[in-house]
Amino acid sequence: MTAPKGFQTRSGNRAENVFEWIELHSRETLWAIVAVTVVAGGILFYQKSQAAQMRNASVALDEAEQSINSGNLPLAQSSLDRLVKRYGDTPSGKVAVTLIAQVHYQKGEYQAGIDALKPLTTGDDKYFTAGALNLAGNGYEQMKKYAEAADQYQKAASKAQYASDKAFYLSSAARVLLAAGKTADAKAIWVQLSADPSGPGAAEARVRLGELEAKPVS
Repeated sequence: MTAPKGFQTRSGNRAENVFEWIELHSRETLWAIVAVTVVAGGILFYQKSQAAQMRNASVALDEAEQSINSGNLPLAQSSLDRLVKRYGDTPSGKVAVTLIAQVHYQKGEYQAGIDALKPLTTGDDKYFTAGALNLAGNGYEQMKKYAEAADQYQKAASKAQYASDKAFYLSSAARVLLAAGKTADAKAIWVQLSADPSGPGAAEARVRLGELEAKPVS
């Protein structure tokens, strides 16, 4: 079957035009190809580098945890400090921050532990911020700074992803508020938790409210 008249001429012209354009712009075409190759290579290198960093951080975390489990806190702390400096942005690095705080707590250095947590407590990481705030609350509670502890627990509740965690943090806040003599504030939290009968904190809240109502007025 013969092509329609003029078809070959138009196709030929288009092909010639393409080849002429490539010939005229050969340098630009070459650099465009090189640029694409470099970018693709850079992305691949970055991905491999990130994967290697994650693996190295995980190995370092395992080693530090072994030192903690063996009771060698000085070695654990130095290992964790190095891990945070090198891999602080990785999940393992963030876990290391919480472990550093707990090592300080075990040594009775509660303020040092709270200070170590600041990269997490002042951030907005959906996986770590709430837990770090709760851990900071633990530190303040150990120092009997109940108002500060309640503040950290309430902040943890505001960042919690799950209802069960939120209820737990709020219950902790109510408990330390009661210890601080702020009974009305503690009661307000337990009333809030008891409002949803099927909620994760409702059962404890009802018990605490019952205890408050049964407590004789001095």
